[in-house]
Amino acid sequence: MEHLWIYLILFYGICKSIREVLKKKSMERCSVIEVLFFYTLFAFVLTIPFSIGQGIFQVNIQYHLFILIKAIMIFIAWLCAMTAIKKLPISLYSVLDMGRMLFAIVLGMIFLGETIGLWQGIGMVLVLIGVTVVNFKKDKKSSEKTTYKAMPLIVISCLFNGLSWVIDKFTLSESFDKWFFSGELLNDAQMQFWYMLYLTALYGLYILVRFIFKKEKINAKRCLTCPYIYILSVLFMLADKALFIANSNPNSQVITMTLIQQVSVIATILLGRILYKEKHVVYRILCALLIICGIVLSVI
Repeated sequence: MEHLWIYLILFYGICKSIREVLKKKSMERCSVIEVLFFYTLFAFVLTIPFSIGQGIFQVNIQYHLFILIKAIMIFIAWLCAMTAIKKLPISLYSVLDMGRMLFAIVLGMIFLGETIGLWQGIGMVLVLIGVTVVNFKKDKKSSEKTTYKAMPLIVISCLFNGLSWVIDKFTLSESFDKWFFSGELLNDAQMQFWYMLYLTALYGLYILVRFIFKKEKINAKRCLTCPYIYILSVLFMLADKALFIANSNPNSQVITMTLIQQVSVIATILLGRILYKEKHVVYRILCALLIICGIVLSVI
């Protein structure tokens, strides 16, 4: 059980890779905000039975502040990420999205006092090379102009996802001094319940604002008949449960967890080939393997 958190992060990574592909499939029928709102709403509903009796109404205001900040960051990150996914081949997006690892590592060092050794430094260089060279080949449907337009969205998504990981570790781990939280601890059920509630509310507010000012409506019937949204909801709930439990383990580090879950990129690339017949898959897998070599060196 000492290394359970490692397996939980691997599980999180696998769920994440499947989710990226299903997000693109779901957006063939629904808009970005429709997918985000409904699959987050359904995931929140799924968390309720697991939250009963877990002290969800005993969370102090300081924790609520951090959870709300995390929800706002993910709200922005996912809007950017979903827009990028819609514009790019999923195999290309999955490799570029690995840039979030670099943000998580740097932020973990700055805010959590985590350290990075020589091998981890070499690993980061390999990751940078892999993320860079993946741009050398593009599918015809992904023009250079489209890719460059999507890059700022991916950078914003990676940055806020990295910050979110730092908040998870800081609030859930018992290894940090909890004086700011009046000595109280936060469990994974409390975090998941309030985080998903706040996130659902943010998407709902976004829909309301766009309706008021732009008269944009959502098509609930279309979303409720999209099977991918339901699968996304289950994967979201299970993956975040695994992530929060892993973060509560005092032996886990943001740097190591971020590195481990990057293995999921190969699954995303392969699924992109199977479902979308995307090209240059072998080249992208080689780029991903270069990145994974960097990951392995970093974990040693």
